[in-house]
Amino acid sequence: MSWDAYCNLPSATSAVISGIDGTQWGKKGDWKTAKADNLKMVNAKIGSMVTLNGNKFMIVNKSGEVFFGVKGDNAVVIRILKKCFLAAVGPKAKQGGLIDEILKFSASLEKGGY
Repeated sequence: MSWDAYCNLPSATSAVISGIDGTQWGKKGDWKTAKADNLKMVNAKIGSMVTLNGNKFMIVNKSGEVFFGVKGDNAVVIRILKKCFLAAVGPKAKQGGLIDEILKFSASLEKGGY
């Protein structure tokens, strides 16, 4: 199975799976981030800023194991695991769905030790 499959969140317009070192493994849509930007997502915390596709998002909260942030009408969700992380961007109106989806997609990775 391709790493891209872990990025196919239905509510996301774009998504990524990357290693903790910032190396991109797979993506959905027009995801463009530098390795340095991916490293910032690994270190996400409430109040931090992450840059995705040239847009800066502020991380505003955490729901369980998922950080989320907003910029205009868009939301970003980030789930950090031991060896990798998943991040996705989608409409702010679908933020709850994005959180549920990223938890579902990351569950098998977490079970596999990622």
